[in-house]
Amino acid sequence: MKIRNILSAVMFMSIFTAMSAQNVTSEVKQDGFQSSVKSVYSTMYEAYYNDNDDLLRGDILERLQTEYNSKGQRKNMIYLSTEEDIMFRSRYKHDGFGITTLEQIVDNEEHVIGRTYFIYDENFVLTESYVEDAERQMENRILYKYDGQGRLSQRSFNDPKNEIYKREVYNYNFDGTILKTVTYGRDGHKMNEIRYENDDHKQVTSQTLYDYSEPETECFITLYRYQYDNRNNWIQKTEYQVNGERIDPVYITEREIVYF
Repeated sequence: MKIRNILSAVMFMSIFTAMSAQNVTSEVKQDGFQSSVKSVYSTMYEAYYNDNDDLLRGDILERLQTEYNSKGQRKNMIYLSTEEDIMFRSRYKHDGFGITTLEQIVDNEEHVIGRTYFIYDENFVLTESYVEDAERQMENRILYKYDGQGRLSQRSFNDPKNEIYKREVYNYNFDGTILKTVTYGRDGHKMNEIRYENDDHKQVTSQTLYDYSEPETECFITLYRYQYDNRNNWIQKTEYQVNGERIDPVYITEREIVYF
């Protein structure tokens, strides 16, 4: 389902940044921002070269609006259609320490269509999350492990029978940026491996995916290029796919950031 795929991607990026240390941080920092952010309006476009090799934006593919309060807590994530109608949104609940305990996904009529619960240990470190559908049936459960420096080292994905169907293992560079991710399947075999390169802003600039699902390993390379504002937050990201000797643009994402 497209909704679930989008939410999984957003959750993954939050986990990457949030789990760099075993302490309570604002969700603005978890989302990778360098300053006190009030809201972010993000638009993803198709990208292409014209006959003069100028990089241009094509059709709008996705719109996302994220709102934060003055404490850096995430209030809403609103997923908009290309016509800017609300498709669905995530709303968040926090405990007395400011930690997110529940994400509710609601449709454009405010009907709850999914829930994600977050569970922490006595040191406020995320140890478990689980997802329920609209009928309150569990869809999956994720368990988290950390290395000696408090960085996320493993996520184990469990099905409703509590059997592991996927496991992701993370490795880091000396500066804390992500180095590689290895994914294992239900039977323990290696499904794929992703290796990363990062820029001075600690953003991923190169992602090389090795797919082991076929008898002959396939390799896919994705490049990212950024433009930053004067607060070191990116405001434009262009994604390219390497196809042999060609480098083809795929997406352009632009962000309008409002600061407190």
